[in-house]
Amino acid sequence: MPDNRGKASRVTAQTVRHIYEKAKNVKEHGNRIRLKQFTEDLKKDGVMLSSKTVNEILIANDLASAQTRNRRPKFYQSLCQKIPNGLLSIDGSEFTVRFGDNTFKFNVELGVDVASFSHTSFSVADTETGMEVIKLLESHIKDWGTPVGVLCDHGSANLCDNVKIYLKNHDIELVPVGPANPKGNGTDEGAFSQMKKALGAICLDISSPKAIARSFLEALISVYIYMRNRLSLRNNKTATPIEQMAMPVTENNRNAERQRIMEHKKNKAGTEEEQFKLNRIHWIIQHHELKVDSLALKRAEKTIKAYGLDAINESEAAFLKAIRTKTDRKKLPYFFGILKNIQQRLDENTKRQYCRQRYNYDLMLKMEQWSNKKNTEPTVDDIIKMLKNAVTIKSRRIKEVCIRRVQEWTHELMKSYCYIGSLKNKFSDALGKLQELSLEQKKEAWELIEQFLKPESEDQSVTLYP
Repeated sequence: MPDNRGKASRVTAQTVRHIYEKAKNVKEHGNRIRLKQFTEDLKKDGVMLSSKTVNEILIANDLASAQTRNRRPKFYQSLCQKIPNGLLSIDGSEFTVRFGDNTFKFNVELGVDVASFSHTSFSVADTETGMEVIKLLESHIKDWGTPVGVLCDHGSANLCDNVKIYLKNHDIELVPVGPANPKGNGTDEGAFSQMKKALGAICLDISSPKAIARSFLEALISVYIYMRNRLSLRNNKTATPIEQMAMPVTENNRNAERQRIMEHKKNKAGTEEEQFKLNRIHWIIQHHELKVDSLALKRAEKTIKAYGLDAINESEAAFLKAIRTKTDRKKLPYFFGILKNIQQRLDENTKRQYCRQRYNYDLMLKMEQWSNKKNTEPTVDDIIKMLKNAVTIKSRRIKEVCIRRVQEWTHELMKSYCYIGSLKNKFSDALGKLQELSLEQKKEAWELIEQFLKPESEDQSVTLYP
C-alpha cells in the first residue's frame, strides 16, 4: 500500500465549505451521512482527508452528533521482587489427559517464586479449592521455608477463609491482584504458558482408570519442574533458579521485603479524589435511605470512580428532582442511569467544543481573512483592532493568529519611528479609548504591546499558551 502520510489536503475554509454543502445536500434528501462512504466520495472531489477529520468538521458545523467512548485505563502497579522466597506466586490452570476415548480434566495449582522464577511446588486435583491451595503452600514451606508474601488472583479458592487463616497463622502477607488483571500475576501465567508449550497435548492411547491418568500428569509436571529449575531465567548467565533459592537471606532483608509489600498494598488504596467520590456515593445511599445489598454496594464503589466530579454533582441534583415526583425512582440503579447519561453528555459537549474551535467554517474564514490581509503600511488603529480580537475571541487558533499579526505589524511600524516612546504613547491613547474591553482585557493587551515594543522581542516566538 502506498504511504500517503503528509500528502492529505490542507483543511481550509473552502474545504470546510465544500464538505458542509455536500453533507447538507445529503441530509436535505432525507439520507444519513455514512462516514466511510462520505469520505470516499470526498476523495473523488479531490478532498483527501481522513474519516476522523471529516467527522470533526461535520461535528463543528452541527451536521453530526459528537460521540465519545472514554476508555479509562485500569490501574496497574508492578510488584517486582528483590530477594528469593520473598513473594510466592500461585495460580491454577486446567489440564486435559486423554486415554483413548476417555478424557479427564484436572486443575493444577502451581507455586512459582517471583524473584528467581523457581517452580517450587504444585498440586493436582479435580477442581480448584482452598484445600489444594493450602496443600501447595505446605509443600513449598516444607522444601523452601515460609515466604514473605503470596501473590494470587481474586479466585474464590485463593481468598477463602481457610486460606486466609492459614496465611495469618504462618505470618504470610496476602497480596491479591486484580480482579481482571492477569498481568498482575504474570509470573504464574508465564510459567503455565511455558509448561503447556513444553508438555503439549497429553494423549495416551491405552485404556486406564483415572488414578493412572493423574499419576502420569504428576510425573510429567515433576519432570518439567526439575528441568526448568536448572535453566537460567531469560537465557542470561546468572544463577539458575534452584541456585538462587539456595542463597541465604538475612532477617533484615526479609523485614525490608515485608515493609515494601505493605507499602505496595497501601498505595493501592486510591487518591483523595477517589475517596471523595466514595464519600459522595455513601452519603447518597444514607441520605436517601436506599436499599443496597453488599454486592451492589461493592459494584457502586467500583463504578463511581470512573465518573467526573462535575457529572456526579449534576446527577445528585437531577436525582433529587426526580424522586420528589415519583418515590419509586429512589433506587441506586436509577441514580447511576442518570449519572451515565450526564457523563456522556458532558463528554460529547467537550468534543463538540473542541471540533468547533478547530473546524467551524465561520471561525476558519475569519482566521484566513486575517492571515491573508496585506497592509503595507499598518497603522496604530489596525494593530489595536487586531489586538482587541486577540483578547476577546475564545478560539485558541484565532487568538494565536491575531497575536502573531500584532507582533508583525508592530515591528513593521517601529521601523518608521525614531523614538519608540511616541509610538508607545499612541498605543496607550488608542487603547484607553476602547470602551468594549474590561480592565483586565486592557491590561492583557497592554502587556502584549510592551512585549512587542522591545527590540529583543523580534527574535522570540510568541504563542498564547506555553
